[in-house]
Amino acid sequence: MIALNLLEGYDLKKMGLNSADYIHTSVEAVKLAMADRDTYLGDTDFIKIPFAGLLSKEYAAERRKLIDSEHASLEFRPGHPPGADPNERPRDVQIRGTADHAGDTSYIAVVDRNRNMVSFEPSLHSAFGTGVVMGDLGFIFTCRGDYYSLVSGHPNALEPGKRPRSTLQSTLVMKDSLPLMVLGSPGGDDQVLRTLQTFLSVVEFGMNVQQAIEAPRYNTTSFPASPFPHVMRPGAMAVEDRIAQEVRDTLLRRGHKLTVSGPWVMGSNGAIFVDHKTGGLSAGADPRVEAYALAW
Repeated sequence: MIALNLLEGYDLKKMGLNSADYIHTSVEAVKLAMADRDTYLGDTDFIKIPFAGLLSKEYAAERRKLIDSEHASLEFRPGHPPGADPNERPRDVQIRGTADHAGDTSYIAVVDRNRNMVSFEPSLHSAFGTGVVMGDLGFIFTCRGDYYSLVSGHPNALEPGKRPRSTLQSTLVMKDSLPLMVLGSPGGDDQVLRTLQTFLSVVEFGMNVQQAIEAPRYNTTSFPASPFPHVMRPGAMAVEDRIAQEVRDTLLRRGHKLTVSGPWVMGSNGAIFVDHKTGGLSAGADPRVEAYALAW
């Protein structure tokens, strides 16, 4: 939502899907949103999150001024939303070492005949979590504890009884008070970018959910990774090689540290769209992985 608030101030349709302007602006918005995520989000039993300020249109307008249309940011730039503690929050950002931004989990979307909708993301964080089973019950403990910060005072700092901040973001989209779409993706921190791109391809560019899922993708790791040691790779971004060469060249000129991946590697998305005019459903599954859309 923070990134969408920032992007609301741009004519994305005029920029064109996966143009250099569109990708650059989206990536810069995500960097700002992730800086605020790392600075303000944590277990609400332990900290107060200034949700109203973070999601206000006024705050988004101020933050939007930091997006330079011609230059990629290489910095960690959290803001100071209304309602936030006036004292500066401790930071936990590394630029050396390794940390996984992609992760590993599962996603399922379900809509029944009455249009009840479920967007569900069961996760052990990595393949078999900790590998520790709860007695003879078959429950495996997650390894989500590696998301904690070890910096005292950080909103996600390790404390007894505290829940670590999570990347899980199963999404339900509403329109005119009615459920319009459920969508999501595995992928650690990259879930946000995958879901953001799918959502915008449907809402801004009129694609059906399958087209939106199959559209060429980009990502960035230019923010602190959720898993320890919270490594940020300043300016780093990647695109699938279906993104036009001209676009890649422009992104490089703007200072993005660009890498190019294979044509079908960035994603594991699923989505279901409700057409309230016809009552029909459209389901989509990602061809990049073993994913399925089923109806009966």
